[in-house]
Amino acid sequence: GIGELTITSVESGGTAERYCIDMTRLLDHGEGLLLGSSASSFLFVHGETLESGFVPTRPFRVNAGPPHAYVRMANGQTKYLSELHAGDEILLVNTEGMSRSATIGRLKIEIRPMILIKWVDENDKEGSMFLQQAETVRVVGLDKKTKSITALKEGEIVIGWCDTGARHI
Repeated sequence: GIGELTITSVESGGTAERYCIDMTRLLDHGEGLLLGSSASSFLFVHGETLESGFVPTRPFRVNAGPPHAYVRMANGQTKYLSELHAGDEILLVNTEGMSRSATIGRLKIEIRPMILIKWVDENDKEGSMFLQQAETVRVVGLDKKTKSITALKEGEIVIGWCDTGARHI
C-alpha cells in the first residue's frame, strides 16, 4: 500500500526518451501515477495540475519517465511505459490512498534531460526512477505538499507504494 520512501540520492540521469501520459480524464490536485524501475517499489508522481511560471497546467497529464519504467495499471498489474497504448486503463492514485481508473488518450514521447532519483522504502527495498529534469515534475512529501524533483534532496521522505514481492506479469 501507500508508504514512505526515503530519498538516498538525486543525480543527473543523462538524456532519455521521456513519456508523458495524457489521459481522457482531468486529474484532481493530489492525484498522480505510481512509477518505478522495479515492480515492488513505486514513487508517486503528481499530475501537471499546478500552476507554474514555466508552462501552463496540463491537468490531464503525468510526466512519467523513460520507456523501461513500470507503471501500475487499473487491474493491479504493471506495464513498461513502452508497452502502453491509447485506450489502456491506468491506475490513478491520490495522496489519501484512494484510486480510480483512467484511460490513456495518448503518449507524448520526446528526448529530455533526466534526473535519477533513488530511494529505500519501508521494507528496506531499494528503488529508483528517472524523471525529466523539470520544475513541473513533482513528488509529494508526508505533509501532502508537492515538491519539484529539481528541489528534491537526499534524506527527504516522499510518498510512494511498497509491496512485499515483485508483481510484473
